[in-house]
Amino acid sequence: MQHLRRNSIATAAIALALITAGCYQSNDGSASGAAPTDASRRELLPTTPAGVGEVDKVTWALYRGTTSIDPITTGDYPEITVTSLMCESLFRQAPDGTVEPGLATRMDFPDDKTAVLTLREGVTFWDGSPMTAEDVAFGIERNRDPKGGGFWVPVLNRVTSVQATGPLEVTLKLNKPDYWLQNVLSYMPGMVVSKRYVESKGKDYGTVAGGAMCTGSFKLAEWRTGEVLSVVRNDSYWNRAERPLVRQIDFKGIPDEATLTAALLTGQVDGAYLELPLSTMDQIRGSDAVKTYHGPSYLIDALIVADTGRGVLSDARVRRALSLAVDREAYIRTLYKGSAQPARALGSPGAWGYERQAFQAAWDALPDRKVDLETARKLVQEAGAVGKTVTFGMTNELNKVATEANLFKAAAEKIGLKATLKAVSTDAYSGFFLDPKARADVDGFFTTNYPNWADPAALYATFSVPGGPQDYGKYRNPKVAELLERARGTENPQERAELAVEAQKIITEELPWIPVVSPDTVLVLNSKLTGATVSSQHLFAPWATKLGAVR
Repeated sequence: MQHLRRNSIATAAIALALITAGCYQSNDGSASGAAPTDASRRELLPTTPAGVGEVDKVTWALYRGTTSIDPITTGDYPEITVTSLMCESLFRQAPDGTVEPGLATRMDFPDDKTAVLTLREGVTFWDGSPMTAEDVAFGIERNRDPKGGGFWVPVLNRVTSVQATGPLEVTLKLNKPDYWLQNVLSYMPGMVVSKRYVESKGKDYGTVAGGAMCTGSFKLAEWRTGEVLSVVRNDSYWNRAERPLVRQIDFKGIPDEATLTAALLTGQVDGAYLELPLSTMDQIRGSDAVKTYHGPSYLIDALIVADTGRGVLSDARVRRALSLAVDREAYIRTLYKGSAQPARALGSPGAWGYERQAFQAAWDALPDRKVDLETARKLVQEAGAVGKTVTFGMTNELNKVATEANLFKAAAEKIGLKATLKAVSTDAYSGFFLDPKARADVDGFFTTNYPNWADPAALYATFSVPGGPQDYGKYRNPKVAELLERARGTENPQERAELAVEAQKIITEELPWIPVVSPDTVLVLNSKLTGATVSSQHLFAPWATKLGAVR
């Protein structure tokens, strides 16, 4: 949510890919730091070239300091970016959105209600102890336990039991077929921690007091709350082929835009993923001290309808009219500085990690998101909504939200509606996501959202299946819910994509959320460095393994 929704599953994670990602390419084939003037002509390339030289220390900026490195309570950008460097999941998301073997080499389904994990041999934790089947089963059970305070209970709701059934084997029993399960185990719910260490630390695990114990190529070194969290290279890392070139990474929270810009341009900070658009983007792109890279991502910038059963936005015709009135190209120029494209659906192109051709064809078949005020006014008239008031929840303390709220206010007023803005503090903005009473005061509020793996259905299910973790607007279409539940229980990827596309078509017609733009992944990196991932993969998998000096 960045007040904005930072994570599409973890409803408690407040504040707030993936094809391959990378930099823009100019006509002569060279990399360019400048964004093209026409977002529709953007060409996105694979990740930055691997580093070739060792680096003693890198300073990395986050939009705030890290509060937890326990995967069960890691749901916002700072926590995810740090934890994904230290802890490894059973399966690993690749830059193209596919899911590969990780700490597990495979998952088999001997029948519809059984999943068997085969674990990788030779994996060790930072302290040298071996990863066992008991560690893996323990980690999944922690994520399943609603009393544990974790974020990921809903995504494991088809798992009824987890048992270590061999030295390198874990068996999960299911109440329904679940072919999203391998994807679920490719991010935080699938990260493996040491059972012995967690039990010894109790509630302190994942905090400054308790630290962590994982298997990754970086390990926790120092953590001073509000100042710095440092990770250092794990020189005893079990996978000798992935030894990092960087010895230490210091993570620092820098919420102020001007401070971050100055730190990047002076070399005080070596890199950052820009989770929110910066007004100083042109200044950053014009500097020789850094390079700016852009790649596709899972992200979608959207308006959430607060309650599809009440108010002026309860009529789908008014929602469609509002969508037709929003000038997305102007929004991209003003706020994103060219680093986004108009969104035809909530399932953005960066989230097509399988059956890409099917999702591309479905995207192309959807209406282009161009301004059409004449049609929009007719829809408002047909709905009997002329002169009615729509209220948008917003905060003036976040430039992104304030800009978007004023964009929607202007659009509403152009088509015969009255519009008001309910401004709250940044902290109070999270109430729109967490508190039904806060949502009762508005008709809509703004989000930057994403699925946790490259499948649009993973996002759609969060708000279309009753009781889902993002069931903010009480959107109820039994057909959509049934299609998404069937997709989850369908083994064949082609059939699964067909079901997702069918659900997407209905959602895009009814607009319980109004898609605005699909932002890029934006990475700013010191010109002397290269090798960082430029995609949403940095949220779920090790992104700095190949980071190093240019020469």
